[in-house]
Amino acid sequence: MFRLAVLPFAVVGILAVSSLQAQDAKETKKAQITLKLLDKKASVDFKETRLQEIIDELKDHAKGLRIQIDAKGGVSQNRKLSFSGKDVTINKILEGLLKKEGLGYGVISNEKDAYDGSVYIKVGGELGGVIRKR
Repeated sequence: MFRLAVLPFAVVGILAVSSLQAQDAKETKKAQITLKLLDKKASVDFKETRLQEIIDELKDHAKGLRIQIDAKGGVSQNRKLSFSGKDVTINKILEGLLKKEGLGYGVISNEKDAYDGSVYIKVGGELGGVIRKR
């Protein structure tokens, strides 16, 4: 009897894990690498710091991280931003910097896109997630 009661929960658990694995498999290899890099932790203290300087520092914290800005869409590398955090993920740093400025970001996951695997910063939009088409 106990086995029959546990069976539905086991099936749900297996389906949930399979779903997550399938979702990861949908992302390009470069996007998967970047998503892992965004989970790296760092301590930062940006006070009215130019976006380009912030990008350079984040790249130092997560070797291999690529970040592009949507300059045509209105994101300036000279824009000054502030955020301070100790031992937080790159994701949280980006969220803290961009949300209050009306900016968003995502990871490009499209093998046909020259910036596949790059973090793409743009005006508006979501914070985090995957961009399949820009």
